[in-house]
Amino acid sequence: MKRLFGSKRDKAAAPAAGPPADGDAAAADEPPVADLMAKAADAKPGTKKGDAGVAMYKMLLEERNIKSKMKADDSGAGADQPAQAAGSVPRPKVVAGTQGAIEAVKSAQSQKVRQRRLMKELRDIKRSAGLKDGVFDADLVDDNLFEWDVWLRGGGFDPESKLAQDLLALKEDSGIGDVWLRFSFPDNFPFDPPFVRVLAPLVAGGYVLSGGAICMELLTPDGWSSAYSVEAIIMQTMATMIKGDARVVHRTVRQFSEGEARRSYDYLVKTHKKHGWNTPPKAEG
Repeated sequence: MKRLFGSKRDKAAAPAAGPPADGDAAAADEPPVADLMAKAADAKPGTKKGDAGVAMYKMLLEERNIKSKMKADDSGAGADQPAQAAGSVPRPKVVAGTQGAIEAVKSAQSQKVRQRRLMKELRDIKRSAGLKDGVFDADLVDDNLFEWDVWLRGGGFDPESKLAQDLLALKEDSGIGDVWLRFSFPDNFPFDPPFVRVLAPLVAGGYVLSGGAICMELLTPDGWSSAYSVEAIIMQTMATMIKGDARVVHRTVRQFSEGEARRSYDYLVKTHKKHGWNTPPKAEG
């Protein structure tokens, strides 16, 4: 399959540092990487000492497997119970003609647009050449249509790239040979971009920011177009990582968490909105 390389619009350098440290923001919304590493190293035979990314990956995979088993058990026990469609939203009870009713109708319409688009995207992904060729894989998170897990297979990257070589070595050492992403689709999707971050292993460089956020113009409000497909985002993310010389690392200074990733993303949007997609002054980080 033809390898993609990033477009000129994404050649801008990411801010060298994330948003300024905030005393209150330091309170972790997720366990620090060091804690995850220590717990996983004790519980997981074969976890390389000091490799927080491998530890995190194995913990996430175990959690996903446990939830899948619980879902299978629940499906068997509740076969006679009517099921709510994945990703659907219960209709709110409001009084007709009130402002609340108007807002409820607008919200319901927005949810319907989002749900229809994502159902189409999911069907397209399952039929895509990238998935069939083993370049990537994708699945819903807990049957939630609005959150996806995406695995970028090591074999899908340019074999000459440092990232592909890192993933090959990681697979030989730990059995993990891909980069695990999480896609979160906002209420206003497809008119707003999804939030994308790296879950595990730990990746540095390649426009991967603190916490795992992705520095890419098409993932920001100014660079986003509703015409972009999920498959296009996946392929562009892979190309951007390669272009930026992404590497798998054993540990990071800041925690790899959703909270940290969103802070980095917000700082990215603010910085590039001010300076455009060129290298910002050093004073701006």
